[in-house]
Amino acid sequence: MLTVAAIMLLLVGAMHSLLGGKRLIAPILRREDLPVILGSVENTKITLWAGWHALTLFWWAQAAGLLTLAYAPEHFIPAILGSTAIAAGIMGICAIILSKGRHKSWIFFLPLAFTTGYLALEAIDIVAVN
Repeated sequence: MLTVAAIMLLLVGAMHSLLGGKRLIAPILRREDLPVILGSVENTKITLWAGWHALTLFWWAQAAGLLTLAYAPEHFIPAILGSTAIAAGIMGICAIILSKGRHKSWIFFLPLAFTTGYLALEAIDIVAVN
């Protein structure tokens, strides 16, 4: 059941990014009346696009946790922490690069990535001892 749930998350994430990106986000980004965010309409477009795909990234991180729970439950805590760290790290770096640091989500994503990454490494040590 957990494998099926993980596959569903992977598939819905792919459909969300590919189909939703094409049929919903792309037409919105072509609109002429978008509000100015972070100083320009281009930043508005980047924010919408990145936010849309961030959801897929975090769904895929959850799928990794579900697969770990299904096949190696003793490693679930390090896996869920590690996958969260990776997803948050990617989003933090993307926020800095794509918005040139203007979108302040990186202030939250990067500490989340470092904290969960550190805790994942600590949890790996605990699992190894037991």
